[in-house]
Amino acid sequence: MNREGAKRLVQGFLGKQQAPDFGLEETGKILPLGPMMEKLVKLSEAEFGMYAWSREPLEGKFDREQKLRYILEAGRCGREEAALLKAENKTGDPNIIANKMGLKVFTPDIPLGGGHVIFAQYVEPDEVTIFMDGVERAERLIADHSLGGILEHVDVKSLLLAHEIFHWIEYCKEDSIYTRTEKVELWKRPFSNKSRLVCLGEIAGMEFAREMLGISFSPYVLDVLLMYGYQEDAATALYEEIMEIVQMAAE
Repeated sequence: MNREGAKRLVQGFLGKQQAPDFGLEETGKILPLGPMMEKLVKLSEAEFGMYAWSREPLEGKFDREQKLRYILEAGRCGREEAALLKAENKTGDPNIIANKMGLKVFTPDIPLGGGHVIFAQYVEPDEVTIFMDGVERAERLIADHSLGGILEHVDVKSLLLAHEIFHWIEYCKEDSIYTRTEKVELWKRPFSNKSRLVCLGEIAGMEFAREMLGISFSPYVLDVLLMYGYQEDAATALYEEIMEIVQMAAE
């Protein structure tokens, strides 16, 4: 599978990322998971932010410096919201917080109907679904490839849940939270048209989850890990795309 094929399969993270149909055969290059994870956990917030921007429909309207400013502001937003929620609830455990906030959390194996499986999703106003087949595959990969230390023994389900909790916060604070109020003007005449930047919510959600669980690496590494559980060549292509984006952004 080439990188463009992987990009069609993976349009984002958590609720937007899709694994290929069950039964698809691997058709391309496959790299070992361990070395990929070792490199991914070392990438910075800004580097993964550039990866997030590559999925933004309005990406072409901004230069590198503008993107970096947005990345930093979105990350700050996510961390601040996490710190606030942790202080209010006296815990950083997403499972406890979801219960206290009255969120309905569902954990089916895979979505019913259709030929794809997604990993997690938030549905307004108060429903979060974590699809456990992807979680269990990721946990087996972590155990089989001895990745516990590299990934700081993170609980995959809790990480997915934390990200989706941020999207619930966005819904609750849609009139005041940065990721919803920050908009770009597409045109002015004859009428002004402003649009949200979708990637800001994803970037903030990652930093929110990182802060909630107290991990040092970006949860974006799960894009590759979760995909590897379903199709190793697609995950390899995605990893190579991420590293290419990082390299291009640094030039």
